Amino acid sequence: MRYRKEINFNNNSPFSSLTGILLVVLFLVALYFIAKVIFTALYYLAPIMIVAALIVDHKVVVGYLKWVVGLLRDNLLLGIGAIVLSVLGFPVLSAFLLGKALLKRQVKKVQEEAEAPRKGEYIEYEELDSEPLELPRIEKEIKKQEPPRKDNRYDDFFEDK
Repeated sequence: MRYRKEINFNNNSPFSSLTGILLVVLFLVALYFIAKVIFTALYYLAPIMIVAALIVDHKVVVGYLKWVVGLLRDNLLLGIGAIVLSVLGFPVLSAFLLGKALLKRQVKKVQEEAEAPRKGEYIEYEELDSEPLELPRIEKEIKKQEPPRKDNRYDDFFEDK
């Protein structure tokens, strides 16, 4: 016979489920206040972040604006929705554009460092006066030819007989 052990989760306390619900509600309220503080800080820092994104890499902001205009041309309703979300989420959008600009600058810097050894780097130099350099002459040693040996058997193959 098989024995089954039944687990009883009910501990007959009326406050056990109430305590769990209360903890979840407290967690969500705390999460709301943390998000509120973060979004308030982003709201006040948003103009500074947009200006910083323009300084770091203006092409990121221009590219985003071109993307929104392209959405307006292709699909008017989607373009209007993108504009509305951009206005409502301006603090998040400004932080995103600043992060993208910083990331592109970092990637460009790493690419330049990787290409520098391959291309070579320019070095500073100083032009010297061009005076002819006079060196003493070296005499060539002339090797004296040795007379051929008579006991060479190899030469015997080429002699006329």
